[in-house]
Amino acid sequence: MKTGKATGLFEVTVEMMTASAEMLCEDVETVKEFCYLGDKVVASGGCEAAVTARARFGWVKFKECGELLHGRRFPLKLKGKVYRSCVRPAMLYGSQTWCLRERELAILKRTERAMVRTMCDVKLTDMKRAVDLRGMLGLDESVKQLAKANRVRWYGHVLRRNGDHVLRRALDFQVAGARKRVWPKMTWKRQVEKETREVGLKEEDAINRLRWRQGVRDIAGGVRQIRPPP
Repeated sequence: MKTGKATGLFEVTVEMMTASAEMLCEDVETVKEFCYLGDKVVASGGCEAAVTARARFGWVKFKECGELLHGRRFPLKLKGKVYRSCVRPAMLYGSQTWCLRERELAILKRTERAMVRTMCDVKLTDMKRAVDLRGMLGLDESVKQLAKANRVRWYGHVLRRNGDHVLRRALDFQVAGARKRVWPKMTWKRQVEKETREVGLKEEDAINRLRWRQGVRDIAGGVRQIRPPP
């Protein structure tokens, strides 16, 4: 009797869940963009909306630390440390999966240049180079290079997965069918492969974490020389 009652209750529960699922599917709203885990996804593809949103979050964090970053009584090196610890992570959150084009890179560079000038109390008309201002703050890496380094770091994490893992399957996925006879678009995979070649990294180097970390540091530091193989 207990089993029968339990089975009957279970059947009713499944029917109720099925009906609820069907009702939900009918009422699903179609949107052109949404935010998932802090990253903005748009129907048209690309990462311009995500980069723009993260740049705004960066300004929010910058204003939260404004008393220190704007104050003239604080040393520039201290401002650089606060900026590196609090503002940059907010700007580059989710950059591991960004396929950055020149337009998105320009957004990141403009945002950082404006913040650096504010911290150094320098106006645009003073004609100071961004590299020199970052050096005054103790910032050796640019936001552009850090975004590229984050991609390569994530690429190594994916390569260390098993071949049947969902990340590896997505990385090696090939779209069936004929491609249009146009110049192929730059994809995320092509970008990270190009960046790893520039520092002498290969796919099999992902197992060697020390070597991969050194390659990531080279990318963040702007190293472009191809190192000879060991």
